[in-house]
Amino acid sequence: MYEERLEKELRDYFWAEATAQEPDFNWWDKTISNVTGQNKRNRWFGLIPKTRLAWVFLPLLLLFVGGTVYAANTVIGEFFQKLGSVGENGLSQEMDISQTINGVTVRLQRAYADNNVVLLGYTVSGPVDYLTHSDKLTTTDGQSFPGPLVMGFKPGSTEVFGNWAPAERLAVVDTFDTSSLTGVSSELNLNLMVPVQDWTNPEMNAPVVGVFTFSFSVPVHPGTDVNVNQTAAAKGFSFTLRNVEISHYQTKVIFQPFTQDFQDSRINPIITLTTPSGKSVPINAGGLRGDSPVYYFMGDFTGEHGEWTLTISELDYPGDMTETTIVPESGGNVIEGKAGPSSRLSGPWVFHFKTP
Repeated sequence: MYEERLEKELRDYFWAEATAQEPDFNWWDKTISNVTGQNKRNRWFGLIPKTRLAWVFLPLLLLFVGGTVYAANTVIGEFFQKLGSVGENGLSQEMDISQTINGVTVRLQRAYADNNVVLLGYTVSGPVDYLTHSDKLTTTDGQSFPGPLVMGFKPGSTEVFGNWAPAERLAVVDTFDTSSLTGVSSELNLNLMVPVQDWTNPEMNAPVVGVFTFSFSVPVHPGTDVNVNQTAAAKGFSFTLRNVEISHYQTKVIFQPFTQDFQDSRINPIITLTTPSGKSVPINAGGLRGDSPVYYFMGDFTGEHGEWTLTISELDYPGDMTETTIVPESGGNVIEGKAGPSSRLSGPWVFHFKTP
C-alpha cells in the first residue's frame, strides 16, 4: 500500500540522522502506527530534546497520507499546497533564487513565516544523490533560529509528488521555531546556510560538496497570542497553561514547567484542543522549549473566535524497557528493546480561554 512505500522511503532517508540524535525507543513504529490508525493515542512528551526531526515530522507525515494531489509548478510548490491555508490561500511566498557550486545547484523556491515558524522549501540538483540536515537560519541582525527540523524527499519516493525538474535529486522543507525572536515586525530579513553532502554511499561519511548561502526577506503572517495563566488540578497533579499561540500553520500551547519528578517519570499527557466552532483537534507533537512543555496542533484556526477548551484527559505512564539489546551501527552502538506495559491516570484537567 501507499503508506508502506512512504514508510520505506522515509525510513531509508532519515535513518542515519534519526539514530544519531537518539530518538525515543520505538519512535518510528509509534509514528507509523499513528498515521495508519493502529494507535489513536499520542505519546510525544519529551521527544523534542531527543531529536530535531520530532515535532514537525509527524504533522507533515499526516498531511501526505491520504492527502489530495494539487496542481503545482514545482515539487516544492506541490508540497506547500498540502499545508492547508499556508499553500491554498497563497500565504507562502515564491522565492526562486539559486546558487551553483561544483556542479550542484540549490534552488530556494518558497518561504512562509508566522509567529510560530519559518518554513523554507528548496531543491538540490546535480549528478548524484545528496543529503542536507545541518541548515542554519539567522536574521540579518544576528538572531539565530533553533532547528532545523527537516523533511526531505527523493524523486519517485512517493506517488504524491510528480513535478520534479530534470536533475533534481532532493526536495527539502526546513522548519525553524521563531519563538525566540525579539522585535519581529511585518517582515523578516534572513540568511540561510545549506551545507550539501554527497550521499552516493550512505554507509560512509558523506563529503561536503558545497555550502550554499541565501539572503532574502519574507513577510510575517500574524497570529493570535493568548495569555491564559490558568491552573487545573486533579488526582494530585496540577498543570498551569501559560499561553496559546494561534497561527495559520499550527496552534501551540505552552505550559509552566512541570515538576522535576514529573519530567523524570516520562509521563505523557493526552491532550485535545476544542475550538469555538466545536472542532476537536488531537495533539500532533510536543516536547520542551527550554523547561516549558510545548504541544502542537496542526491546522489553521485563526478564523475561530470565542471560547476554546484544552483538555488533558489522562496521563500515560510508559512501561520500562524490557528485552534490551545492543545493536552495532556504523555511527556507534544503538540500544533496542521493547517497552513494558503502560499505565494511565485519568483526569481530566480542563482549561478555558477566549479569542476575540
